[in-house]
Amino acid sequence: MPTFKYIIRKNESSISKDGTTLIFLRFVHRGETCYFTTKKKVPLKDWDTTSQKVKRSYKGYSTINMYLSKFRQEMENHINIALLEGTEPTVGYLKSKYAENSANGIQGKRLKSMNFQKFTKYFIEESKLIKKPSTVRSYQDFLHILNQYQEARRIKHLDWSSFTLDWYYDFMEYYVHERGSSNNTFGKMIKTLKTFLNAAVDQGYNSNLQFRDKRFKVYQEDVSNIYLDESEIRRLRLINGLNKKQIQIRDLFVIACYTGLRFSDFRQIDSKNISNDRLTIKTQKTGSIVVIPFHPCVKTLLNKYGGKLPNVYCNQTINLELKNIGKLAGLNNKIVKVRSFGIKRKEEVFQKWELLSSHCARRSFATNLFKQGFPAISIMKITGHKSEKTFMKYIKVSESETADMLEKHWSLMSSK
Repeated sequence: MPTFKYIIRKNESSISKDGTTLIFLRFVHRGETCYFTTKKKVPLKDWDTTSQKVKRSYKGYSTINMYLSKFRQEMENHINIALLEGTEPTVGYLKSKYAENSANGIQGKRLKSMNFQKFTKYFIEESKLIKKPSTVRSYQDFLHILNQYQEARRIKHLDWSSFTLDWYYDFMEYYVHERGSSNNTFGKMIKTLKTFLNAAVDQGYNSNLQFRDKRFKVYQEDVSNIYLDESEIRRLRLINGLNKKQIQIRDLFVIACYTGLRFSDFRQIDSKNISNDRLTIKTQKTGSIVVIPFHPCVKTLLNKYGGKLPNVYCNQTINLELKNIGKLAGLNNKIVKVRSFGIKRKEEVFQKWELLSSHCARRSFATNLFKQGFPAISIMKITGHKSEKTFMKYIKVSESETADMLEKHWSLMSSK
């Protein structure tokens, strides 16, 4: 069976003065081997041999990885066509097709110019090959907002030269002050735009670098999301008067509070993931493999459902019912949420049950373990977080709780 694999050559003669080396696609069929150059280079330290991709540590990694994915797909297409036509896909056959493509300018094709609209369409199509659907949707959502902005401002076309600091402030005026979106949401839009613009610079289509000015800022403020402490989780567990659906959702939420899993991961769990009172699973969002020992409460709930999980409803249903369950459980603490809209800050007061959602379970898991003194790096191994900065956003410990933790620590130290 024909096989492909990306490799780099590590011998001294293959490494350029700048420390980079060419990426080759190796083709093997019936004992014959040949190598096709991709004409792309990468530093040795930034190549992941296992995934056959450029590591995230390398600037412009996504652009090269998309190119590699397309390059390989084109080569595989030649093999598939040959097999369908009853032709033996020999090394010689593939070499001839590669030569034809190179002569016709297909391999490594780059347009001399490409406007912003065409590039974003091209970029999204390439992203579908290597990125998660949620990431692709975020790109599409941004372009939808950008089209609305153009209509509101009666702008016919936006191109590379359009994205100046003046444009940035006008887009902020439109998105934050006119539409009423928060600074964090605006920050996500700018982050997506920078993804497009950086990729276009890497590929030679965009020479306007104003978006790299420090004033072209991606806003990211801490959000006062809630978590449930151990006593509040216990209140949910002991509540009576729930219907069957609410009981299943409550039990699944409690399991999430003691495993730290996202609700999206529950759908893929079956008996093969459970062994010796431990759950081993490859998380859907990040692809991290996590191993989670069962809390006694989780064991009890799994036994209740015959060793399986309760029914997993859609996220909209779960979030709606969790608020009803939280209200019945008396989670009435007053929570003040502060959000920024430009330079204005808006405070809103909620009862805790009004803010209850499925993701609250994951924050509760991380925060409660952190308060109990479990090492943050070990919690990250279970939650699957790779960045401490991202992980710390899950830790919702107040100033008063931090003081309590310090007092407990000092008491423990003095008793030794």
